Amino acid sequence: MFVLFRETADFAAYHYGMDRRRFLLLAGGALVSACTGATQNGRPEDALVQVYANPAKDEWPDQFRQLPAETQELYRFAAVHHDVLQYIPCFCGCVNGGHTSNFDCYVREVYPDGRIRLDTMSFG
Repeated sequence: MFVLFRETADFAAYHYGMDRRRFLLLAGGALVSACTGATQNGRPEDALVQVYANPAKDEWPDQFRQLPAETQELYRFAAVHHDVLQYIPCFCGCVNGGHTSNFDCYVREVYPDGRIRLDTMSFG
């Protein structure tokens, strides 16, 4: 009876490990494919587009105001919370584009006069 239990436990552990590995591989593949798809189907002109805002004066460009409310809220949050977002890593796969934190996913550059240049990756 002990041998049967041991074999059953080994069998379950083996299949649990396989299911976990399969899940991790599928999840990793989906993430890589989503990020790669964004760069392949992405807009190469994004590097050339310069979209500026002045959050302190609530001045946002027309392209920004056409975005869904949730996306606008993300940009507004990022514009005023650099101190928080600088510690959150970028998960969008744009590290190769120079992003060092989640802040960089939304704000490309900050100017001394309070203006910011938006990163248009979430503009759709």
